[in-house]
Amino acid sequence: MLEICTAEGEEATVFPSGPESITFNRFGGGGIMDLLAVLLRRLDAVLVVPGGPTVIQRDGDRDRLPAVLKDEGHVVAHTGVEIDRAIRAG
Repeated sequence: MLEICTAEGEEATVFPSGPESITFNRFGGGGIMDLLAVLLRRLDAVLVVPGGPTVIQRDGDRDRLPAVLKDEGHVVAHTGVEIDRAIRAG
């Protein structure tokens, strides 16, 4: 478990949960969302929001998803603001 904090005082708890999974818990705020966007880009990863959409970076990423996620709703998002909007619309 890792606790991260932005310069603005925004916090999140991060749990590495295996070689292909990271869980963010109790997160929010623009700085954390921007950090999440950078992390997704650098890891070439997707964000799976329980009960919400799967956030991908490019339309072509749908083809790389596991079968269980291919039929779920998908949203393309690149920035922290776009990710936040996708989660809230979820």
